[in-house]
Amino acid sequence: MNLQILSLEGQFYIVRTIDETGSHLLTDRSNHPHRFHCLEEIRDHFGSHKLEEVWLEQQTPYEEMCGLDDDTAPLRIRLNW
Repeated sequence: MNLQILSLEGQFYIVRTIDETGSHLLTDRSNHPHRFHCLEEIRDHFGSHKLEEVWLEQQTPYEEMCGLDDDTAPLRIRLNW
C-alpha cells in the first residue's frame, strides 16, 4: 500500500491510500475526510501497515491569489518511513 498525504491550509493533513484496487480517501465514521494534525500522527495511525511509498504533497493557492497562472505542479516529496 502507498500513501499520499495532502498538506492543506489550516495546518492539517488528509490521506489517500493507494493499492491494487485504486485510490481511496481515508474517512472518519461520519464519512468525512479524516484530518490529521501532524505527520507523526499519520505515521502512528499506519504503524501496523506495510507501506511501500509515502508521498507528501503540498498545493498552494498563492500564485492564483497574486494574479499569476495556477499552472504550477504541487510540491511532492517522498518520505522515507
